[in-house]
Amino acid sequence: MINSKWSRRDFLKIASVHGAGLAGANALPTYAARADRKSTSNRVVTENVKTVLEDGSELNTPFRRIESGRDGPALLLTASLHGNEVIGAEVAMRLQDVCVRELRAGSVWLVPMANLLAVRSRRHSFGLGPEQSNRMHPTKVHNMQRFPGDPNGNNTQRAAFALDQTVIRHCSHLVDIHCYQRMNAAETLGVNGHERSRPMADATTTRFIRYVLPAATPEKNMLINQIVLKHGGCAVGMELSGQFEISERQVQIGLSSMVNIAKRLGMLPGEPERIEGPRVTMTKEKSHVAQAPDSGIFVPGVAKDKIRNLAAEDYVEKGQSLGHIIREKDLERVPILAPATGYLAVFGLCHWGQCDASLPAQHPYAEAGEAVATVVTT
Repeated sequence: MINSKWSRRDFLKIASVHGAGLAGANALPTYAARADRKSTSNRVVTENVKTVLEDGSELNTPFRRIESGRDGPALLLTASLHGNEVIGAEVAMRLQDVCVRELRAGSVWLVPMANLLAVRSRRHSFGLGPEQSNRMHPTKVHNMQRFPGDPNGNNTQRAAFALDQTVIRHCSHLVDIHCYQRMNAAETLGVNGHERSRPMADATTTRFIRYVLPAATPEKNMLINQIVLKHGGCAVGMELSGQFEISERQVQIGLSSMVNIAKRLGMLPGEPERIEGPRVTMTKEKSHVAQAPDSGIFVPGVAKDKIRNLAAEDYVEKGQSLGHIIREKDLERVPILAPATGYLAVFGLCHWGQCDASLPAQHPYAEAGEAVATVVTT
């Protein structure tokens, strides 16, 4: 999806597009209004992005704007540009609650269901069939990441055009929240070579971070971050962990990241709070893949707290048990050990690159040599 030398697709490829499990319980900043700080009541406005569809009907995509009444940045959060990537919708609502109390400069724009047609279809993009992922679609004409859109194009192109006209071009800073498949750890995607956008990426609270989003601004077929840059703004992308679901852990990562960014921009009081431990950049050189030694059912290992399974983002040590295979030929348990010390960028199994669209693709049966986990060293 990302047109760059090291892309989102490369991330999935190096991880063998596999994994299962929720993100780990590593510590991250939390935000609550201080009891001794006087609460303010900022103005909340609800409006609609109005799109005239091909059949002449009107699509109304709601968005909210919190106004402080004081000069400052216009910070935009977009979520659900792909209809199966919805965690950011709840992040937007939680951020609204914070900003109503605490916003002290500028305005915050929230579009929780930016691609409403895809959300309604419960799929990555409008027009996809059952168990059909975006990667399988021959033209990808309904992928909304084709800005600035076209008022006379297909329904998705029309919606993209209306979103830009009504919201995007009026904002100075963008955080675009997507979701990896649930086996991949959350990751921040900064804009490569755009220094004004870098502080936004640095302020997020994901364990993993890379600077890979393109800074080029062609005339058409732009990612949303590119059109924001074309309008003179700054941008960052986030991939939370989990499609077709909303988990509290991931909502907290998104919310703490948004609060940190708003603090960095001087829109909320206080200083950004850092996560515990190092931030990690996934490269081919730092990535170590654990493979299934035999064919059979993969049983994930247990985390150090002994109350949950290992999951993407967890810290593991070389030689630590990642789980075992129940070998099909003789029912023996065959252990799988961590090949290096580091953080799990991916954990579990996914087959055929179809985990964002197919339940069989998430089945725990592994073939010998199939990737089970990717550990990234610091």
